[in-house]
Amino acid sequence: MTDPNSLAQCAEQLNQSGDYQVLARLAPKTTFNDPTPENCHRICVIDTETTGLDTDVCEIIELGYQIIEFDSSGHFYKVLCAKNFLNEPKGEISAEVTRVTGLTMEDVQGHSIPWEEVEADIQSVQLCVAHNAGFDRPVVERYSEVFMSKIWGCSVAQIDWTTLAKVGSKSQEFLCWKIGQFFYSAHRALDDVQALCQLLSLPISDAQQPALSFLLHAVRQSKSLVKASGAPFDIKDDLRSRGYRWNVSERVWQKVIEDALLQDELAWLIEHNTPNPNVIKLSATDSFSVRAR
Repeated sequence: MTDPNSLAQCAEQLNQSGDYQVLARLAPKTTFNDPTPENCHRICVIDTETTGLDTDVCEIIELGYQIIEFDSSGHFYKVLCAKNFLNEPKGEISAEVTRVTGLTMEDVQGHSIPWEEVEADIQSVQLCVAHNAGFDRPVVERYSEVFMSKIWGCSVAQIDWTTLAKVGSKSQEFLCWKIGQFFYSAHRALDDVQALCQLLSLPISDAQQPALSFLLHAVRQSKSLVKASGAPFDIKDDLRSRGYRWNVSERVWQKVIEDALLQDELAWLIEHNTPNPNVIKLSATDSFSVRAR
């Protein structure tokens, strides 16, 4: 058997050579910092694996989450619980979903998510975070109302990884590799959650603050939903490049924007022949919900 210390020394030598980068397998933590301060909060980092990508109809086949203590500066402390549940869907699991997740109908047969247990866990948290909250939140809200009253954060949309960490992709696996130099079994719910927790705990930017601190700053900003009603067809590419998306049912371009940037956005719309946008003030619990569509 190879001595773990010898392997670690070899990895360190390769990393220091400048010609190699060695990735370590993620060892999930139960404690990030110790001791836990008095003024601490609870965060739920959550992930779903589903039968498809349409949040209105896809079914959960796996749910994973961790509840962790954190402070207002974005530091994690003790992991209070880590849970993973399989769920047999009413429909089928496609070959594509199996290819990505490794899950088959045989794996989930007879399993169901104990939603009363999940709800009891989630009741105590102040914030839910997912790496793509715009997907995970609408899905879990269809299964339980407990998620509707929570504030949500998104580690894809609310951390400027390109500027802060100087990376060119927001893929979680890529971020874990480039920033954390670790790998894990991706696309299984709890594995993804534990990797995201590790990623959010890592210092980024010149300030060397944990990534979670930048997400918390974004979460605290008040926001509005801007619908570019009456926008001329010829600015659709400009709208798309500014982060607007097409609302098919209402046939309007729209995006969520921080209120601090709202006046500049309205001025831009006026300059581009869209003088009467519809601005809807969002509550803190609306972000990434269907209510913000």
